[in-house]
Amino acid sequence: MQTEIPPPSAPENRFTTLPVKLLEGRLHPLTLVVGLVSSLRRLIIPAIPILLFGNTFRWGGIGLFIVIIGGTLVSLLLRYLSFSYRIEGQELITREGLIERQERHIPLEKVHEIRIEQNLLHRIFDVVEAVVETAGAEGAEAKLSVLSRAEAERLREAVAARGEAKNLPVDAVETLAKPEREVIRTLGLRDLIWHGLTSNHLLSALAIMGALWAFADDVLPNSIYQQLGKFLKMAAGQMYQQGWRAAVMVALAGLAAVMILGLVVSVVGSVIKFYGFTLSRQGDELFRSYGLITRRASSLPRRRIQVLKIEEGMIRRWFGLVTLRADISGSKKEDEDDNTGRDVLMPVAKASELEHLVSVFFPQLAADPAEWKMVSRLAVQRSMVFAALLLCLAVAVLCFLTRSWLGIGLFLLLPALYWLSVKSYRNFGYALGAEFFRTRSGWLGRESYVVPIEKSQVIVVRQSPFDRWLNLASLQVDTAGQAYTGGSPNISNLPMAEALQVARTLARKASRASANF
Repeated sequence: MQTEIPPPSAPENRFTTLPVKLLEGRLHPLTLVVGLVSSLRRLIIPAIPILLFGNTFRWGGIGLFIVIIGGTLVSLLLRYLSFSYRIEGQELITREGLIERQERHIPLEKVHEIRIEQNLLHRIFDVVEAVVETAGAEGAEAKLSVLSRAEAERLREAVAARGEAKNLPVDAVETLAKPEREVIRTLGLRDLIWHGLTSNHLLSALAIMGALWAFADDVLPNSIYQQLGKFLKMAAGQMYQQGWRAAVMVALAGLAAVMILGLVVSVVGSVIKFYGFTLSRQGDELFRSYGLITRRASSLPRRRIQVLKIEEGMIRRWFGLVTLRADISGSKKEDEDDNTGRDVLMPVAKASELEHLVSVFFPQLAADPAEWKMVSRLAVQRSMVFAALLLCLAVAVLCFLTRSWLGIGLFLLLPALYWLSVKSYRNFGYALGAEFFRTRSGWLGRESYVVPIEKSQVIVVRQSPFDRWLNLASLQVDTAGQAYTGGSPNISNLPMAEALQVARTLARKASRASANF
């Protein structure tokens, strides 16, 4: 820990050093146009029922919309005239408001991401929205909408250069030697199709079919909707008369149709979300840009990465593909349905590229070898106990429903379940190095985590009643960011003594790394 000692007070007749202004700017004049069009777009749906009613209410509704639009335009004009931003010293300062003024000071060292987004309207006018996020904030700390693309890039570069150009004017910042931006990986249409085909979007397909049925109920005339229902009932009756084989064939055909629809939805969604995906690097900064309809670009300092997650879903693993996700310090979802791909460092890549990609995110990992250690073999025993209990329950239910002892045949699955338990056990493990802690789990589908030890905040050793019976424990490593990687890295089925030893070693190394930092 460093203690700051205040400098001696200067004599009154000397000049004091003021923070140097690095950059300043205002919103683009098209803020008014973009804001007004966005407001009109939100009013389209409420306006439809008003325009369909009688003349009296219609004119009243039109008058109300005029008032709303006028108020929106005044609000946009006031924001445009009053909003300004500047980088002064080591702060990003935003100021807005004519009647009630508000000035916000954002320390540059707390800024971990400046996202640049372009929807279709922005792209028409070649402007962007810049979103400033800081560590620990519940969402965007500041939104600068709208800026020209050049001005947004200038702001982002000025923030990124703060470490090597602390109190230099912006002209000096621009003359500093900057490393060239290196393209690490781009994804073409074929890659995105593979990403979509290997994603599990069966539930999305079912949701779409349900939405289409509800839409048909609302839009189609009752006579057509009733005829469709009668047709389905008649088809179900004919299947029942033809026997169980016909019912099975129809059920399989329906399942195939749902799966095909899910694949189509998945491929289209992947292409729309990640079209033109490019991962590049400039010094310590990683840059991502992607999107077909809404174009998104963001920078990510490698030093901010708290957790790297390597996903190998069952289907993707068959084809030798992986997905890489990351959490950064203070990362939080703006809402639970956040599905913009912000956490994805690489949507899909070949497993053969994994070592190279991980070295891009963590260059020190190659120089930090660590032996992989397996968990306790009691993990197999534990897994078989749960499998046997579930089989007993399934046998009891099946025997009760069929009024026979045929359900006992399910116990023939025990050897296969034992084989699966052994396979899963062999893929559980962890590696503790000097700078990184790694875990892996799963066989059909595998998840691996890489955590810089210096980012560890809390190490938790947990025991369930079953763990205490077997003298096992689970080890969990908490970091400052866990919004997108599915929670903390966790390794289970460790002997209790070993879990405590690893926890103490991690805590000691994390404390030492923080002190050196």
